[in-house]
Amino acid sequence: MTGATSAPRYRPNVCAVITDDSQRRVLMFRRVDATLGEFRWQFPQGGLDSDETPEQGLLRELTEEIGTNDVLVLRQLPQPLRYDYPPDILTALATKDPRKAGFSGQEQHWFLVQLRVSPSHIHFNHSPPEFDAWEWVTPDQAVARVVPFKRVVYQKALSALGML
Repeated sequence: MTGATSAPRYRPNVCAVITDDSQRRVLMFRRVDATLGEFRWQFPQGGLDSDETPEQGLLRELTEEIGTNDVLVLRQLPQPLRYDYPPDILTALATKDPRKAGFSGQEQHWFLVQLRVSPSHIHFNHSPPEFDAWEWVTPDQAVARVVPFKRVVYQKALSALGML
């Protein structure tokens, strides 16, 4: 008799693509965690609380991660996109954050947003900070900078949002 394997579970999540007025650049943020090396760059993202809508989670995560949620939502993908964690990431996440144990990956609700305030309103004064820098890049540069296991979902999302 073989053991039953459970279906993959995906952590509900939101992801924000912040674009400029021309919609030709996006803001990427550098994670504080230096162990990621050159792949420390990503879009603001985070887990969705059980009592939140995706838009509520988006606004909360932006406040927590970049210090402002004063954004205009331009588009939201109609369906979330999934990605799987590589095995080494699964192990590290389960050790570092027990809330993430048991998930095979993330199911992200993607939003294209524009800041309604100057980027000077971005700050990392919250505790603990997740990011320590930000930079405007092209969508192609964003795909190249993100950790390799997220590249396919970044390409799909940016294409579906009309950025690639």
